[in-house]
Amino acid sequence: MKKTICLSVLLAGLSLAIAPFASAKQHAFIWDSVHGMKDLGTLGGKNSYATGINDLGEVVGYSDFGNGTHAFTWTRAGGMVDIGIFFTGQASNQAASINEQGAIAGTGTRIVTGNDVPAFFQPPNTWTPLPNSPGYYLNFSFGINNSNQLTGQFYTDPVNAFFWDPANSIFFFLPTLPGGFHTVGNSINDFGHITGTGSTPSGSFDALLWTAGGGSQDIGSLNGSGYTAGGAVNNNDEVVGYNSPELAGFYWSQSTGLLPLQSLGGTMSAAFAINRHGQIAGFSSTADGTIHATLWSGHANAPQDLGTLGGTNSYARGVNNRGQVVGYSDKN
Repeated sequence: MKKTICLSVLLAGLSLAIAPFASAKQHAFIWDSVHGMKDLGTLGGKNSYATGINDLGEVVGYSDFGNGTHAFTWTRAGGMVDIGIFFTGQASNQAASINEQGAIAGTGTRIVTGNDVPAFFQPPNTWTPLPNSPGYYLNFSFGINNSNQLTGQFYTDPVNAFFWDPANSIFFFLPTLPGGFHTVGNSINDFGHITGTGSTPSGSFDALLWTAGGGSQDIGSLNGSGYTAGGAVNNNDEVVGYNSPELAGFYWSQSTGLLPLQSLGGTMSAAFAINRHGQIAGFSSTADGTIHATLWSGHANAPQDLGTLGGTNSYARGVNNRGQVVGYSDKN
């Protein structure tokens, strides 16, 4: 029973965290206030998805490749580069986030078993899979900080948020929320503080913030939702995220508590990234029901519509401290 509840709820959250919403052709993009939205192309397949960007403008994500996906890096000078698979028998891999040294949090999928393995990529070409990953398909690395510490989720029934420091061979599960059972880690800042989601005694999932000194803090749910997740945390311990299935973005700090973000005129939004200046990236629906990549200059400010690559919908997933935004957009 615990596993069934976990899968139904966490898969809903993971569809936001990993997969696009539409089935149209989609391409990764980078956006800035001077050049607008630029198509990053693909690795030769139909689709690509940008998931993170550092302050050097290095972008990571994943693209269709053969029968699966391959993680990529992109720079203005070098374009999109396949960074390849990292173990024998791997079908696919994905990159989720990148730090200032170019190290990446990612995930690979084994061909034979189909299980996902959290992984750490260190330039120029070294992948390190998390040892002893269980034979299941819900193990992911989502976040990385500038000390090469990672977080994500590890499926052992319960699902466990983890802290992983590959260089020092440190790995542990985060404590649950009081009375809870499951946790997920989505983002880690340079102080090692982690945000994500955790189950409560009622069976709902609330956003959390974990620190070594304070443990796992329940930072609340949005609009009484059954699933609220912190998607990103910056070095000021400001958290942004989303709920499901209602789809509303939020901002949280210790002083303000949980606050909803304004939309582009529609009913849906979600936030996935926040930089040190408080700029927030995500998406919002418009008055006509389309979904557009969105940048909030501050949590109390009206959002900016970043447009699309010519298709109907677009989604922002990352923002760096220079205000550059990455994500993916429908293509005609």
